[in-house]
Amino acid sequence: MPLFAASKLEEIGTALFDAVGSPHEESAWVAKTLVNASLVGHDSHGIVRFTQYVNHVQNREVIPGAPITLEHETAGTAVLNGHLAWGQEIARRAMHLAMEKAAHTGVGTVVVQDCPHVGRLGEYVEIAAHNNMIGYAVVNSHGGGEAVAPWGGIDRRFTPNPIAFAAPTGEAWTLLMDITTSTLPEGKVRLARHRGEQLPLHSIIDAEGQATTDPNDFYGPPLGALLPLGGLMGHKGYALMVMTEIFAGILSGAGASGEQTLTKGNGLFFQAVDIQAFSPLEIFLERVRHLIAHVKSSRTSPGVEEILLPGEPEHRTAQKRRRDGIPVEESIWDEIRAKAHELHVTL
Repeated sequence: MPLFAASKLEEIGTALFDAVGSPHEESAWVAKTLVNASLVGHDSHGIVRFTQYVNHVQNREVIPGAPITLEHETAGTAVLNGHLAWGQEIARRAMHLAMEKAAHTGVGTVVVQDCPHVGRLGEYVEIAAHNNMIGYAVVNSHGGGEAVAPWGGIDRRFTPNPIAFAAPTGEAWTLLMDITTSTLPEGKVRLARHRGEQLPLHSIIDAEGQATTDPNDFYGPPLGALLPLGGLMGHKGYALMVMTEIFAGILSGAGASGEQTLTKGNGLFFQAVDIQAFSPLEIFLERVRHLIAHVKSSRTSPGVEEILLPGEPEHRTAQKRRRDGIPVEESIWDEIRAKAHELHVTL
């Protein structure tokens, strides 16, 4: 499996997006977010998406350079329409706007309509954490791309909607929770198929509702489905999934599952909390560090060397991959090379 420097992959992604008419600065930002996802080990939202995103632009599912408009706002809230600009560009704008409002009102909330896929959700809540705020984000998929069966059901009724939180720690890494409300994001099923790997039991079902570990059973035909987060205890993930539809799909006006909206992409609910509106920052960080130390002081289970906090594994993976390079599956690299050849991009 070849290894690539992050900077090289950013160059490749930027060149591919430039080649389909994206403004260069936007191309560079989108490529950077995808490479960042691979850097932290979230390969399902990383460079595996290069060719998919190029296809989205070619199919007019993404319109690089499109205006992002403010539809409505109050002192602490806003509604944005992305008009199918790059999802990463819209999401960055939404989080910065939420932070601006939080700086004035303590909490800023922004919802977004007509936004294509935004990639790794943790990217945006970390923007808040790096600015000494707490970030919260919920995403759905405009009522399209259903892939997850409801608790007790067989048929696809939801998308693998993610939830993310991030908070500063005063350390080199942020506390970060970035999870899907399904057992796996669809991208990890796709990655397993690329790698010829099996999936954990009780993460997907086949078209008849039977548990399977073969990722090909998800894609069919006939189509299988992902299960809600928790697998055999998936009623909790199912409840979270319903609420993501309420916040990101219905409250935003972007569309919820079953509504069959015309646009593909993400409805967004982004929130920033200004810590200093509630507590002096240094006291907050001191108490966070105390919490981290208290958690890490626990005895470890057999075979476990160290207790890690949410966000710490990603930080360590990024350190390793910056040093050693990012691994890229041969099949994914073949797809990238084929798309580069089609677009006359030199790798």
